[in-house]
This record gives sequence, structure tokens and C-alpha cells, in this order.
Amino acid sequence: MRRRFFADSVDGNQAWVEGANAAHLARVLRAQVGQQYELAFAGRAYLAQVVAVQKDRVGFDLIEELPPPPPSAGIELNAAVFKFDRLEWMLEKATELGVSRIQLVAAERSEPKLVAAAEKRLPRWRQIMFDAAQQSRRAELPELLPPCGLAAVLARPFPGRSLLLSEDPETTTMLAPGQPSTRLLAGPEGGFTGAESAAAQAACWQPVSLGPRILRCETAALAALARLLP
Repeated sequence: MRRRFFADSVDGNQAWVEGANAAHLARVLRAQVGQQYELAFAGRAYLAQVVAVQKDRVGFDLIEELPPPPPSAGIELNAAVFKFDRLEWMLEKATELGVSRIQLVAAERSEPKLVAAAEKRLPRWRQIMFDAAQQSRRAELPELLPPCGLAAVLARPFPGRSLLLSEDPETTTMLAPGQPSTRLLAGPEGGFTGAESAAAQAACWQPVSLGPRILRCETAALAALARLLP
């Protein structure tokens, strides 16, 4: 199977890969003129042939457009900030699963120091998601938004369904599979407070359960995404 890379620019039937991606192609894969790869750009994928190799820029001719990828399921994850090593792992795997957007949330039980430090980590996290999207042969990059308060998340309009991942043992509505145009709200370590959960439900977020077990933040979010995404 051909490797797929995200193109940095496309002009007519020419495309370029630049920066770290180009360096990987040139130094690690030893790309040569005439070799063929797949390129993704603006949600479309192409079969492309190398026409120029420089240490930080690789040029391609686009041979043909490949069959369109499946349409995005439109699944958005709103995830409260938690420990960065586990959060990074969740960002990578959520990207591989096909999430469309991740909004980080500053919940009451999110550690303030982590929330304050998250802004500086965004470039690293976006690179993790970029690499995961490329590795999993996606044609588009998911969006990662910096932390905001829960009130802002609850107030933002959304055209589909809004689901609150609940740890309440009395939540009997199980998360159903394969439901597109959905946004999911997942809590921090210790879950959302009672007031936060009540505010979400008052804003028409439906509480749903993954079952009787209490899962870690990253496990719960990924298990829910795996059930929602095709």
C-alpha cells in the first residue's frame, strides 16, 4: 500500500510537500524522481509522482484523483483537560478513529495548572494529530481547539445531537452506535460535578452511558468514539 502524505500546497496538477514531511520523504524514505505516493489536500486524495526532491521541499505531479473517501461522520469530541501524557494518547487515537473536531474543556475538576499549560502544548498536540491522520490515511485533518469554559461549550449551537458521557449509575440510556452529526462531552478525572452535569442537561445534552464500569478519561472518550464512528 502506498504511503500517504498531506500536501502543503496544490496548484493545478502540481503539489508540494514541505518542512518535516519533506525531510522524512527525502532523508528517511529516500524519495526519488519517478516514485509514486498518495497525497491528501483539502479533503481530496491523489495519486502523485515525485518530480523534484530537496531536503525541505518535494515536488509532485498529480496523476489522478483517487476515489473520494467516505464522508466525514461529523463527530465532535469535547474533552475536559486531564494529565497530558494520557491526553496526548487520546488525541492520537481519536484522530485515527476519525474524529472531526476536538474541543478541550476547562472543567471544574480539571487541574488549573494543566489548563494554563495547555495553550503552549497546542502546537505539539496538533503535530501528534497531523502524524496520526497521515498514518491512518485520512484525507483531512481534525481541528483541535484550545481549552474554554464549559459554559461556552454548552452555549455553542450545533446542528446534530449533543451527548453527555455520564458516570451516573442511574443513567440507563446506553450510547448507541453509528449516529452521525453528534458531539460528545467527556469529563475529567473524577467526572463532571453535579452542577456541571445539571447545566449540561439543562442545555439539552442527553446523558448516555457506556455501561457499569468506571473508565479512565481517555478510555471512556475513545470507547464512545469507537461506538459512534463508522
